Amino acid sequence: MTTRWQRLASAILAAIMILSIAASALAYTTIAFGAKGDDVRKLQRALKSKGYYSGTVDGTFGQKTRSAVYRYQKAIGIEPDGKPGNTTLTALYEGTSAANVTNDKKNKVSVKNKDSLAYGMTGDKVKSLQRLLKEAGYFKGSVDGKYGNLTLRAVKRFQWAKGLRGDGIAGEKTMKALKGE
Repeated sequence: MTTRWQRLASAILAAIMILSIAASALAYTTIAFGAKGDDVRKLQRALKSKGYYSGTVDGTFGQKTRSAVYRYQKAIGIEPDGKPGNTTLTALYEGTSAANVTNDKKNKVSVKNKDSLAYGMTGDKVKSLQRLLKEAGYFKGSVDGKYGNLTLRAVKRFQWAKGLRGDGIAGEKTMKALKGE
């Protein structure tokens, strides 16, 4: 009887390990300045197709490629640094909705006011928030109803610009400012 439980436990452990390896393989690795190869060519082609890169697709990550990455990051609301990391590459290859994820444990918050919107929430109220942020010029992602990383950054930028506390929670003051009240 214990042998059967040991086999079952081993099988479960093996499945967990395989799933964790597969999940980490889905994340993109940052492409370093000066890198050469197929990853850089893929990056250059994607940037070119979106109109951010006008150079030759040569597979060398030089200044033109870094500038294109910077412009793309700025355009979609990612903190621009010219370094194509997981968030940038996810947005570039899979769309901004895919980059608007909520897997960042440090941004998880609990809100006291049930009408406030915060990181990790989903639904029509979040879509409305995203539309308002987009109209105000702060949100460049897809209106997908997910309060993820891109939405959080847009809310914070809006709050700072309006002299509000930049906590990333869309509460009463933030919503009133977005609605022009």
